[in-house]
Amino acid sequence: MDRRHDPMSRRAFMLATASAAILAGCASKPEEPATPKVAVPTVASLLAAQAVPIRSFTSSDPGITALARRLSQSKFVGLGEATQGSHEDALLISLLIQSMIEFHDLRVVMLPASRAGTDLLDGYASGAPSGMQAADIVRQAPMYRIYKTEVMEDFITWLRGWNAVNADRKVRIVSVACMSSSRDAADALAALAAVDKPAAEALAPGLAPILTADAKAQRQELMVASRLTPTQRADAEAACRKLEAELARAGLGLAAFNARRAWQGLNALEFAFKDAPPAPEYGDYTSRSSLFMAENALALARGERSVYWGHNASVMTGRPKGVPGPDGEAPAKYATPTGSFLRAKLGPDYVALTQEFTDATFLAVAAKPSAPVNAPLTEITRRARLNTLNALLTKASPQTAWIDLANVPEHELISEWRKTPIKLERYFEIARELPDEADFDVYAPESLFDLVVIHSRLTSARML
Repeated sequence: MDRRHDPMSRRAFMLATASAAILAGCASKPEEPATPKVAVPTVASLLAAQAVPIRSFTSSDPGITALARRLSQSKFVGLGEATQGSHEDALLISLLIQSMIEFHDLRVVMLPASRAGTDLLDGYASGAPSGMQAADIVRQAPMYRIYKTEVMEDFITWLRGWNAVNADRKVRIVSVACMSSSRDAADALAALAAVDKPAAEALAPGLAPILTADAKAQRQELMVASRLTPTQRADAEAACRKLEAELARAGLGLAAFNARRAWQGLNALEFAFKDAPPAPEYGDYTSRSSLFMAENALALARGERSVYWGHNASVMTGRPKGVPGPDGEAPAKYATPTGSFLRAKLGPDYVALTQEFTDATFLAVAAKPSAPVNAPLTEITRRARLNTLNALLTKASPQTAWIDLANVPEHELISEWRKTPIKLERYFEIARELPDEADFDVYAPESLFDLVVIHSRLTSARML
């Protein structure tokens, strides 16, 4: 058999083979690279980029030292707590104050507590001889129980040690409050009697209703609501104003300041007295106490670097907006914060820090009909809720962190967010056992605070 190949068949075979190779090459050609997806920014992601983690509640934690340094760029600092019965937010304030004392020349710590209470704390912290431990001092101090915690005990213990070895850099603890009119008036009257007995005797009748032992022992708001008529209130306030003037003439500045606190407290509760007309729901009346505390804070600071340790709602810098209505905007219902008055006076020399949470368990009086403010404390539990600042910050950082809201890079989303009202959760000494819409205030974030801390978890205050 002839086995020679047909040239045409061979050529056809080679062409077929080449075609198959070309087709195979085309089939295995790599795909065009996909266009990378660009992440769409959100308010939460923009805030997340600025979050500085706080990994441990110690004075050496880099996040805490950085926050103290940022706060110390201003002369006066407001340090806010998320609740009045939680531990970690109070502890953070204490650690920030310690860092600012050590490294940033802080000299004055202010509390919205009674003067008699802060005098005891300050006496111990200043190094005065004492046969008591710090815990005993805190327990016995005549001030609201929200301050009678392990955090306060540890803080005044630390401050006593600091003041003992830094005589040229001593730190004072002072009260900015004006809610101890009975004690303040009694001390001021005694000071006047020591230098001008007839003048003191002339003022005593007008002050008599607020100088009884029972009046001094009661919380101010309870004392005035149950014991004074509007006429007695007006007479006592007038007597305190005269008392301030007499003491100022005598050159007794500290005693005069006590007399001022006394009339401030009576004036701030003008419509809380027995048989008084209904208090205005709106207007400046609700902000009198905040204004007085700001004035007292400025007087007590004496130009030194100072901090004001209070509730978020007190240290905030913005004024609440009015309530929209068919006839325009009604005056603001909520009190203007003390921090707002400080910002108006000091400008950027006042900076405010507030604190929020993802989850919280805190101590408070359970809000029930006719429940007294001195009722036993109970544990209240909350989780950040939809459309709240808490929830937004939790998205920005699931771990404890702080964010410098005043210096977030400009972006149209941030600009819009600053103007848009958002829910702020507020919990004070009295709180509902179950969540309620009444827990919220609604404010636009613009100008309300400069820095904010988000806590992944708050636990109950550790009471003494």
